[in-house]
Amino acid sequence: MKKLILAALLLSSVSYAAYSAPVKYGYYKKDDGRHIPASEVPDAVKKSFRSRYPNATNVRWELEREDGRRVYEAEFTLNGRRLKAEFAANGTFLGQHGD
Repeated sequence: MKKLILAALLLSSVSYAAYSAPVKYGYYKKDDGRHIPASEVPDAVKKSFRSRYPNATNVRWELEREDGRRVYEAEFTLNGRRLKAEFAANGTFLGQHGD
């Protein structure tokens, strides 16, 4: 009986862990992403970024998968602050946060 209860608890904790992914900007973050060169960022994303942050410097790009979609994250410096902004592949701004 103890083994049965232990197995049920173990199974329920594994199931909970599988469905409790961290939430970021309303999307379920599926992986940590990977850094990519600016040449791999769609033009629509770069254009949207430049129009929103024309004075940004030290820009680094990362490609992530969130809720099954590609999300491009720019990490950059603006007015002495290190910030991050996320964009959909079509250039739609998804959100910003600072370190």
